[in-house]
Amino acid sequence: MALLRLDIADFRNLGSVKLEPVAQGFNILYGNNGSGKTSLLEAIYFLSLGRSFRSSTIARIINKTANKFHLFAHILADSNQHIPIGVERHQTGEAKIRISGKDVRTTAELANLTPVQLINSHCFNLLEAPSFRRKYLDWGAFYLSNDFLRIWRQYECALKQRNAALRGQLTKQELSVWTQEVIENGIQLDRVRREYVEVLLPLLAKTVNDILPIKDLEMSYLPGWDSNISLSEVLAYTIDKDRQLGYTQNGPHRFDFKINVNKIPAKDILSRGQQKLFVCAMIVAQGALLSSLTNKKPIYLVDDLPSELDITSRTNLMSLLSKQEAQIFVTAVERETLDGLLGSHSMKMFHVEHGDVKEMN
Repeated sequence: MALLRLDIADFRNLGSVKLEPVAQGFNILYGNNGSGKTSLLEAIYFLSLGRSFRSSTIARIINKTANKFHLFAHILADSNQHIPIGVERHQTGEAKIRISGKDVRTTAELANLTPVQLINSHCFNLLEAPSFRRKYLDWGAFYLSNDFLRIWRQYECALKQRNAALRGQLTKQELSVWTQEVIENGIQLDRVRREYVEVLLPLLAKTVNDILPIKDLEMSYLPGWDSNISLSEVLAYTIDKDRQLGYTQNGPHRFDFKINVNKIPAKDILSRGQQKLFVCAMIVAQGALLSSLTNKKPIYLVDDLPSELDITSRTNLMSLLSKQEAQIFVTAVERETLDGLLGSHSMKMFHVEHGDVKEMN
C-alpha cells in the first residue's frame, strides 16, 4: 500500500497542499516546529482511519479560515490497482467518505484499504498503559482475521448491555441473556487474539533483537481473567461484586500483553532511548507480519525521528524501516539530522514552512 498522490485542503494550518511522495522508501518532511509537519502526518492518518491521533474535536482540525477540510489521495493497492479515496469533514459534523467514486458508510473500509502505523512520542504508552497494548494487538487482529471486527462489535454490544443490567436497568432474565452473549462472543474474541499473538511473538522477538539486543525477554498474553478457569465460571463467581460495582470486571475487554526483561517490566529496566527503540521494533514487527501474511504493506508515519535517539539508534531504526520495502514518512526539524542515515535508499525531501510544502532536491 502506498500514496501515489496526496491533496490536502484546509486541514489545520495546511491550506492547500499537493504531494507526490515516493511509493517505496523515505519521504522526509523537515521544517521548524509549528510549520505543519505533524499535521501532514495527521492528515494521512485521518485519511486511513477517519480520525486524528491528536484531537477528537473536528473543529480544532479544520483550518480557521474554512468550514470544512478535504483529503484526497490515489492509493496503490496490493493488487497494483490505483484507487482514489477521499474524506471530508464539516464544522457541522457532516462527514463524507468516498472510495473509487462511491460513498462508503464506515471508516473500517478505509482502514482495511490503507493500513497505517504511527511512531511518535505517545508510543511509550505501549509499555506503560494496558489500553494502548490492547489497541496494538487489536490492530493486528483486525487485519489478519476476517471475523475480528464482527466478533469485537458483538462482544462490545453484549458487554454494554450486561453492564446496564448489572446497574439494575434491565431484568434478571435480560442479565442472564447478555451474560451468555458476553461468554460466547468473549470466547471467540479471545481465540482470535490468541491466534494473532501466536504468530506475532516469534517475529516480535526477532525484530526487537535486531535493533536492540536484549537477553531474557519474555512476552505473554493475558486474556483478561484467570485462564485456569472458564469465562463462564469467572462471571458466575464474580456476579455479586459486578452488581455492586455496576460493571463487568473480567473478560476480553481487560486483556493485556505482558513484556518483561529479566522478569522485570520492560518500562522499569530500559532507558528512555531503549524504550523508544523497543516500541519502534514492536510496531515494525506488526507491519512486517501484515506484509508477509496478506501482501499489504502498511504506511509508516514517524514523527520527530531524532528525538531521544543517538546516532547509532537512529541508524539502526532507519535500517530496520528500509527493510520493510514500504512507504515511510519521517519528520525532523533540521534536514541535517538525517544526513548519513538514508544512504542509497529511495527518498524524497519536502520542506514544510507555514503550512506550505515544497519538494526539494
